[in-house]
Amino acid sequence: MDYAIRPATLDDVAGIADVAHRTWDLTYARIIASHNRRQFIERVYTPEGLQEAIEGDRAWFYVAALDQEIVGYAHFLRRSDSQGELVRIYVHPDHQRHGIGRAFLSAGAAAMAITGVSLCLASVEANNVSAHAFYRRFGFRHRRDYAQFLGDQLIKMVEMKVSVGELQEKLGEGSG
Repeated sequence: MDYAIRPATLDDVAGIADVAHRTWDLTYARIIASHNRRQFIERVYTPEGLQEAIEGDRAWFYVAALDQEIVGYAHFLRRSDSQGELVRIYVHPDHQRHGIGRAFLSAGAAAMAITGVSLCLASVEANNVSAHAFYRRFGFRHRRDYAQFLGDQLIKMVEMKVSVGELQEKLGEGSG
């Protein structure tokens, strides 16, 4: 299949929200209570919330499209002059394991490198084994543990880090 990775536009909002609904329920079914998942999706994946994320001047928001269908998205933020964060990355279950996540990391790493960001952070739910394996494959390492509330539930999180140069090397793109 031929996936196009491109910057998100406002025309992609409904597709992004659809992928969020489908991936969140599968990814977090055994980790986050359904009412908390629903509440989060309804609060964060509104047209207004996604518009703000897509148009943010310190953000890079990408989608993966197959023909006209949005099948995944990734959102990176510049936290400081030297630090960026992969805030969210999700791929529709029917399209996982086709290199889309890798392509998102490549796009984000290139954007961060161009703007001088040298460290990429990502937070992962502590029990999300597949996400941990994905990040480790690309050089991310443990930075710290923390917890945060999602609705009425305390969620254990792991913050991971990788230098942008190492990320690009792991992706086979060198460091510049």
